[in-house]
Amino acid sequence: MSNLLDNAVKYAGRGARVRLSCRREGRSMLLEVEDSGAGLDADQRARVRDRFYRAADTNIAGAGLGLAIVETIADLYGARVELGESELGGLAVRVRFEVI
Repeated sequence: MSNLLDNAVKYAGRGARVRLSCRREGRSMLLEVEDSGAGLDADQRARVRDRFYRAADTNIAGAGLGLAIVETIADLYGARVELGESELGGLAVRVRFEVI
């Protein structure tokens, strides 16, 4: 969660809104971090989980490991990471945990 919040704050930009929510959806618990930044297009969303991938249009320092680390941790807990568009206008990252 810390990594997702840090990314949202860094990449959404100054003055952007960031929303964290946690809720139950059917048989899943959903942790969601959304922002009002520029977001990622479909091609970027497909690649951003790759280790060391950095979008060409970013000037923010980093190694390109953030979402790869999130995905690895989610896998350890049997969760899935989903990327999409936020209602706020930017990126939405959802981590879905199946409830037994």
